[in-house]
Amino acid sequence: MIAEDFDKRESSAPVSADRPLLKLEEDQLGYRAFAEVIAAGILNGVGPDGLVIALHGKWGAGKTSAVNMTIDVLERSQNDRPVDNRAIVVHFNPWWFSEQEDLVRAFFREVSATLGTQVSSDVRDGFRKLAKRTSGATELVAGLATLVGAGAAAKPIADAIRAFGEGVDGDSGLEEIRKELSEALSKEQRQLIVVIDDVDRLPGDEARQIFRLVKSVADLPYVTYLLVFDRDIAARSLERTTDPEGPEWLEKIVQASFDLPPVGQADLNQLLMMRLNKIVGSYEVSDMTRWGNILYGAVMPWLRSPRDVGRLSNAIAMLWPSLKEEVDFADLLALETLRLFEPRLYEFLRTQNDRLTGAEPHRSDRRHLEAYGQKILSFVDEGKHERTKRALCYLFPRLDAVFNNTWHGGDWRRAEKEKRIESSRRFAVYFDLGLDDGAIPATELPRIVSALENSEAFRKLVEEFASQVRRSGGTRAPVLLDALSTEVQSELNVDEKLAARSLVEAGDFFLTDADGHRSPDGFPRLWSVYWVINPVLSRLDPHDIEDVIHSAINGPSLLTAAFLLHSLEKEHGISSEKDPPPEEERRLPLAAIERLQAAYIKRVQQAATSGELLNARDPATHLYAWRDAAGSEVVRSWTDKLLKQNASDLWLMRTFTSRGVGHAYGDMVGRVTHHVHQESASEIVNIDRLSELAHQRVLDKNDSDHVAANFLKGLESRF
Repeated sequence: MIAEDFDKRESSAPVSADRPLLKLEEDQLGYRAFAEVIAAGILNGVGPDGLVIALHGKWGAGKTSAVNMTIDVLERSQNDRPVDNRAIVVHFNPWWFSEQEDLVRAFFREVSATLGTQVSSDVRDGFRKLAKRTSGATELVAGLATLVGAGAAAKPIADAIRAFGEGVDGDSGLEEIRKELSEALSKEQRQLIVVIDDVDRLPGDEARQIFRLVKSVADLPYVTYLLVFDRDIAARSLERTTDPEGPEWLEKIVQASFDLPPVGQADLNQLLMMRLNKIVGSYEVSDMTRWGNILYGAVMPWLRSPRDVGRLSNAIAMLWPSLKEEVDFADLLALETLRLFEPRLYEFLRTQNDRLTGAEPHRSDRRHLEAYGQKILSFVDEGKHERTKRALCYLFPRLDAVFNNTWHGGDWRRAEKEKRIESSRRFAVYFDLGLDDGAIPATELPRIVSALENSEAFRKLVEEFASQVRRSGGTRAPVLLDALSTEVQSELNVDEKLAARSLVEAGDFFLTDADGHRSPDGFPRLWSVYWVINPVLSRLDPHDIEDVIHSAINGPSLLTAAFLLHSLEKEHGISSEKDPPPEEERRLPLAAIERLQAAYIKRVQQAATSGELLNARDPATHLYAWRDAAGSEVVRSWTDKLLKQNASDLWLMRTFTSRGVGHAYGDMVGRVTHHVHQESASEIVNIDRLSELAHQRVLDKNDSDHVAANFLKGLESRF
């Protein structure tokens, strides 16, 4: 045990996702009373006018847990009511649908799915009509196309959304539909509680879309909206120069708002201890005083939210099983705390074996020691200086001479025996072996940066990382990308034009099927590639930028080249609904953009003729760009020829089938969905013929990878 007074309650698995709590009994953060008060207010406060409530809290504070416990209280308090008189709870998390589809449509789909047959047909029909009418409103989908990763794919998605709205029966106006729904809800008097979580995770345009949605249906009788978000982040997302009063929407929309109570430090400490004990099992601490000093002096001061506890305990759970024979638990815990919450300091410390381990010579110059101490502290905020000095002296007693003018003789044998980080022989174990295959040692970065001067060598390096499978799944290509994202923020010690060319030409090789379309943060991986290339590209002059992009267009990473070209186009207002930046901030003149666009379309046509396009990443991006430049008939002629070739139909099915993941209340994993945007796809491929071929493949059981089956599901998808 790591603490003698540890509470032996059951805890979660050692490695846990950031899963919110669901029931009152799971409360570890002191939210029970808060949940009971909010639940009582909801049950007693809603009436014929409806109600909008906001629950505010910082990221990682446990907002979703508090909401779940509130719903748990609501459901328990209604156990004595008849089933058909209990409140219906609808959970909608727009983050799940972000950048995948129209959020308004997704919202009403979730409402309809939850209501099912629990309400009258009048209520169901009212929501259905309101869904169609509202989803077709152009102001609610403005800007959605700009959120699509590749420019050429933006237009067909926007076209599909507009088509949905245009298909609505125009006999009934929006106000008439709202009136009918209000009358149906008033007649039924059944409480409907709509929980909208994670609004603060959305891009600004999508956050505004959600707030507009709530405002448009906020006064429906017997309907309560519970919005969950960080107030500051939401306010910033509503700010924009064209609408300076955007943040005031919150005041107009929300009738009652509540701040999540702060989690007590004692609760965070107890939560950490419970998780750590589960991880280490029967491990015995040899020096309880030292353990306490490190725990309360080098770990606890950095923990400010339940998410902080989760990040730290999960990191330890990953490292401890393989390192427990080689390291001291307290030292590992403290070092991981610094790695997670003070990464700049951590990166500096890992290079300081000679200055941190062993004993400080008594002959050391005091001025040099003080200067070294100031250098260490320069990596953390001033308000953290005292806690940092205390923590580092616990880990590296040699630093007492730097910060406290106290010298220790040092006993390297004892330090080595107890496997402490202060031993020069153990130091590398903590920093190198303590980093799994999800990180790249600093010593390897110079080799990586040097490779940027040779595009072929760098591309081979990327392919090498992409071939290395990580323990946790996926490849090490994203690891390389993450490492480069830090390096490129300042000027590289290589020819930057060569570096930019190497990065662009290797861009598509970072995108692997094994790593998926999105990063763990939820961003498209192509964006991650762009974020690495963009700083280097921006440091070049216009002539070099054009030269790099032109070279990339004729290179092996056509998708990356297209995405970069699209980003440069948007600086001139092309394919963008945002106001373009001032002319002096545009990296390329319009004439250069037009030359690159012509070169790109020519390359796409050549790739189509040679068959190279069949092996390209995200070929739909190139097909739609080709359509916009040359016309639908030209592309349709090419795809008609493909339909006559054996197995090419599978490529077309795969190209026009998009894949998404949706969640419903109670799901622990996402449900895979498939979509085919028929209207836009029909412009460049014979959908009817492709559908016939898909049916035939399924009938003949000639569809081993389910490409045809998924295509047919996409055709049947309503959204």
